Amino acid sequence: MSKLSTNHLPLTTLRSSTHVPININNILDDSLLIEILQRLPCISVLQAKSVCKHWFSLLSDPHFLQTFVRYHDQHQLPFTLIYEFHLWHRHLTTNLHHILHIISKHDIFQSRGFHLDFLPCFQSWESHPIWLVGSYNDLLVCCHLKMSLLQGVYYICNPLTKQWLALPPAPGHHRLADTAIGFITSEKSVSQNSFKLVQIPELDSCPCNGYQFKVNMFCSEVGEWRKFEVTSPRSFARTWQFRPDSVVFKNKFHWLVNSKNIVVFDPSSEFNKGECQILDLPTELNSDIGVCLGYCQDYLKVCQITRGCLDCVLVVWKLQDYVTGNWDLEGKISLHVMVFVENVQLFEFRFSAMEVLAFHPSDVGILYMRFDNQIVICNVGRRTLKVVGEYLQDSSFSVGTCGVFLLMHPCWPSRIPSLPVLNLNKSIMSSP
Repeated sequence: MSKLSTNHLPLTTLRSSTHVPININNILDDSLLIEILQRLPCISVLQAKSVCKHWFSLLSDPHFLQTFVRYHDQHQLPFTLIYEFHLWHRHLTTNLHHILHIISKHDIFQSRGFHLDFLPCFQSWESHPIWLVGSYNDLLVCCHLKMSLLQGVYYICNPLTKQWLALPPAPGHHRLADTAIGFITSEKSVSQNSFKLVQIPELDSCPCNGYQFKVNMFCSEVGEWRKFEVTSPRSFARTWQFRPDSVVFKNKFHWLVNSKNIVVFDPSSEFNKGECQILDLPTELNSDIGVCLGYCQDYLKVCQITRGCLDCVLVVWKLQDYVTGNWDLEGKISLHVMVFVENVQLFEFRFSAMEVLAFHPSDVGILYMRFDNQIVICNVGRRTLKVVGEYLQDSSFSVGTCGVFLLMHPCWPSRIPSLPVLNLNKSIMSSP
């Protein structure tokens, strides 16, 4: 086949003084143009808005957003895991370093990395770091340690679009490490949503049969903090602090307490009738060993790694019934029967620095684990292990896990809800 050159093209396609530029808007009607543009990734659609006024109007229309979401919902959403940890030297007396490490399937985070430098409280030094305290879908809840040591000041942000909202100061004074945080959003439409942020400053044992604890809740629709009490059906002792992040499952908050109980709270409950549910973990789990709480598809799950003299065993349970609290043993697997995809041997890792970080929320049988300074994907079904990230290269440092946060990126980034006009003087919002 001969190479096509301009000499072979019809004369009418060549540039001349009488040539009239072809306008694609005159060739394609809006319905066909939408069919083409909805197949683009979100970042390309945002860039396409600057092509012309007609495209800006077309791509800003709620009808296009609905068709865009419908098309992309057929594909698996990109997923990001954020590992928050402390770092300190084993032999030297130095301050703790606060570090965030991500494992992401999102193209933008893979190319530019993950940063929170767009927040107004960001500082280039680490003496007063920004802490992550909650996540839901593609939104994060951040807290500045310097400002929140005694009083909670929180930021809701989207790290992809760099939108953020500073909330009014939370009521009361408390330490961040002693506070349980829950965050959930609800969609009213493709382009509008609302959120609730729940803060439990402390839980103390109560000698009576009932059990009550105070809760602060911020609702974006109201635009202010409200205080109320939540009643538990039975008392329990809190001898250890919550995990810093909550698991939102079936529109309810789940916090792990003492590696023995799960506190379940429905934020839609009326303030004066707030109640919670207490779920006992499987009795076979060892409460002296760390337990990972998460969910996958339609099941709430827990797992832990039990260590013996010669073996380490991964045990996974799933909750069958909320009412009865029955758990079903889903898997019990020796890690020594698993095979690394790469040329790595399990004995190269110290068992003392091995823990389960998170369940993949949509892929059944996929766990994220920490082996020493490596993030490893465990495929329970295939019995394989794969190193997907290294967050520390110097073995002279020790690591302490602070929290693990999951982001599920929808095809169209979530917007930060605006607060009522009367409360704008109490908060600050930015939209780059």
